[in-house]
Amino acid sequence: MNNEEMIRELRSLTQAGMKDCLDALKESGWDVQGAVDIVKKKGLNVVSGREGKVAAEGIVAMEPNEPGHHFDMCMVEINCQTDFVANSPEFKEFAQATALEIWSDFHDEIPFTVDKVESSRQALVSSTKENVVVRRWWVEQAAHPNARVFSYVHSNNKIGVMLTILAPSDSVLDDPEFIDLGNDLAMQVAAMSPLAVSPERLSPDVVMRQRLIFEAQLAELKKPPGAWDKILEGKFNKWYSEVCLMNQESVVLPKTTIQQVVKNLGTKLGGEFQVVSFTRCQVGEGIEKKENDLAAEVAKMM
Repeated sequence: MNNEEMIRELRSLTQAGMKDCLDALKESGWDVQGAVDIVKKKGLNVVSGREGKVAAEGIVAMEPNEPGHHFDMCMVEINCQTDFVANSPEFKEFAQATALEIWSDFHDEIPFTVDKVESSRQALVSSTKENVVVRRWWVEQAAHPNARVFSYVHSNNKIGVMLTILAPSDSVLDDPEFIDLGNDLAMQVAAMSPLAVSPERLSPDVVMRQRLIFEAQLAELKKPPGAWDKILEGKFNKWYSEVCLMNQESVVLPKTTIQQVVKNLGTKLGGEFQVVSFTRCQVGEGIEKKENDLAAEVAKMM
């Protein structure tokens, strides 16, 4: 084997980074088996070889980690490179431990930093041979005694939602129908990915961008300017039904908007329920996945 082939061979045997493979082969006098032993002895060197790898897979973890409604809750996204590692017990354990650290720090009024879990992260990188990133996290707190935070994590652990609802009184906080409403709405957010609770909560920039899109469509269709206002109103109403939670059709009760579902429960239980806010996380959002060319990567090292 030539040098490039030996680097590829060592990488396939150890899953170490390219630079680690090159350094180990040089140190071993280009003896592959000797280089394998060197890589194993320098386990933490594998960590540094993973840092530049794109980590676009992973899971969402919540704390508290039991079903129901809570006064506060945290959600964290932990990334790695493959689904295989994301589904491993040790990765899930690290994600849950990180969520617990964030939640505990919040209760202790201490800012969370990733340094607090760095030693555990490095140990996980070393054992999995993949880059691991604590990418982002949120804490949701009910700001009123009658408000509660509901959560939903999809079965694949790649979508998580926290959603806060304000109840009309503390007498309904443990009502099964209120709990069902919160759980159903958290699942609705996960499934339908709304941008905001209601149209008035949409960012003005987002609304303006959508208006420009609609206007460009009308111009292309050569619609008369006098008809634009009415057409735009219809287009916006349809768009609101797609991107605003309260305007969406319920995934649980077809042909019924979420606004009507919430109103119906208020009528039944004697008061007005308000959806205060929600946070939705989907693993890997905004991360550019790169196709790796192993031959080119090896050639660069030589």
